[in-house]
Amino acid sequence: MRLRGARLTTALAVAVALAAGCLLVQPPAEPRYFTPGAKLMTDDGGPVVRADAPLLRVRRVRAAPYLRDRMVWRRGVEIGFHDLLRWTETPARFAQSWLEAELFERRGFRRSTLPIVPTLDANLQAFDELLSPTHEALVALAVVLTDPKLGTLVDRTIEVRRPIGSDDPKEVADALGQALAAAAEQVGDAAAEALGARPR
Repeated sequence: MRLRGARLTTALAVAVALAAGCLLVQPPAEPRYFTPGAKLMTDDGGPVVRADAPLLRVRRVRAAPYLRDRMVWRRGVEIGFHDLLRWTETPARFAQSWLEAELFERRGFRRSTLPIVPTLDANLQAFDELLSPTHEALVALAVVLTDPKLGTLVDRTIEVRRPIGSDDPKEVADALGQALAAAAEQVGDAAAEALGARPR
């Protein structure tokens, strides 16, 4: 009986060790990386840049300190981060790219780095997945357009929301891309009006 009991104890110990080993060898979950939905572009594939189009300088887009590589959720006044959902670049870089595509590729402004031309400053204040009261993507972009001679031409915060259909992070990324594209388009409208740009 003692031998049989010892064998059972040994078998049980081996089974426990094997089970523990199986748990230990499972690889850790890997982060998943996303880019926002595609930029809005012209149907013909590009602008016709005119020699008399307004010159424009776009400075580097800044962002709220919490907007880094991890995707952000917001519930009321609470902000949190998805542990394994990451952006391929920072939201500020996405905003920079979307704005430049809208202003220079879609609108046809002439790009300049000179401080004597009208200058656009942008600050990304939100790039969030709202969890309540409705599931939405929120982009808030504060923009200031100044002219060295005329002073401030535009000073406003553009806020765009887009619905998110499910908890699939791809849908979250797509909705945030759509909201960012719409915000960039509103910036383009405001800059065109302020600088007297002719219609496309």
